[in-house]
Amino acid sequence: MINLQGLDLNLLRTLNVLLSENNVTRAAQRLNLSQPSVSVQLARLREIFADPLLLPGPRGMQP
Repeated sequence: MINLQGLDLNLLRTLNVLLSENNVTRAAQRLNLSQPSVSVQLARLREIFADPLLLPGPRGMQP
């Protein structure tokens, strides 16, 4: 079971924007963050949920 206690809500906000933008660079711009920062947050989310969440595809990131 996933322990969501203490989960940084900014990570969920980042995931939401990544899902709508399908692109790490565009998501970073929309969040006013650097691209590496968004990539690190995605890596943390993948670790927390033990799931790749988003994978690169021909039209950007795909769930």
